[in-house]
Amino acid sequence: MRRKPLPHVVERAINLRARARDVFDFHLHPKNLTRVNPAGLRILSLRAPEKIQEGSELHLRVSSWGIPQKWDVVVREIRNFEGQPAKAAILDEAVRGPFPFWRHLHEFWQAPDGSTGLADRVEFLPPGGVVGIVLVPFIKFMLGKMFEARHEATRRFLEKR
Repeated sequence: MRRKPLPHVVERAINLRARARDVFDFHLHPKNLTRVNPAGLRILSLRAPEKIQEGSELHLRVSSWGIPQKWDVVVREIRNFEGQPAKAAILDEAVRGPFPFWRHLHEFWQAPDGSTGLADRVEFLPPGGVVGIVLVPFIKFMLGKMFEARHEATRRFLEKR
């Protein structure tokens, strides 16, 4: 049975001059999250395996622009490069956090020009129930900025190789 699409979605994508498998592997190591997060979103603690796989749990304490938050995230699915064109993906979901629903899909593919496509898609329900609806434009703006910053940091890190 297919889930109904959520009304609140943020997507950002970038092309990187790096091998697709290197970009995918970079995202399999939770410690790299601390390397690419923007300054306003500090990771205070991270408990996670060295390398994620399906079912892996990540436990984070973060400070999001001065607001402390706890997140428990489960990796629901990892798809290695398969098919034509070859694509890979990581799907994680928050089981505890400030949002009543949070699903994050990372997709990776080798583009025809040899670069790697990286896309992040977040589906969420805002905190605060009906009152939280007024926060949606702000949340979308901040998430967009966060992913743009993460993508640029990933570019700087991986394109140096």
